[in-house]
Amino acid sequence: MLDAVANTPGAIGYTELGAASDRQKDQQDVTKVRIDGQQATLEATDHGAFPFWQTEYAYTFGEPKADSLAASFLRYLTNQVGMDIIRSHGHRPCADLRNPVRCRPT
Repeated sequence: MLDAVANTPGAIGYTELGAASDRQKDQQDVTKVRIDGQQATLEATDHGAFPFWQTEYAYTFGEPKADSLAASFLRYLTNQVGMDIIRSHGHRPCADLRNPVRCRPT
C-alpha cells in the first residue's frame, strides 16, 4: 500500500504508524498526516490529542482448540513476551488500553 501511495500523485492511504514512520525515514516519499496539528503517537492518543487510533482484533470461528496453532498464537500475543514485542514495534497491546475489557473474547 505504501508503494502504491508513494507512486500515485495525490494518493492517500492508511497504514500502521510504524510502517509509515520507517518509510518516511528511509525513503522520504510518504507524509504522515497530522490532525489539528498533532502528530500520531501513542502518547498523543493516550491524552486525546490525536483523535484517530485503531485497535487490532483477532477473530476466530468459535473457541480454538487448546492445542491448536490459533490458540497458541493468541496465548503468545497476550503473554509478557508477546506484549513486549508488540510494544517494541510501536503498537499498543490490548491489555494496555483504558478499557481492556473490550479485548476479552465474546
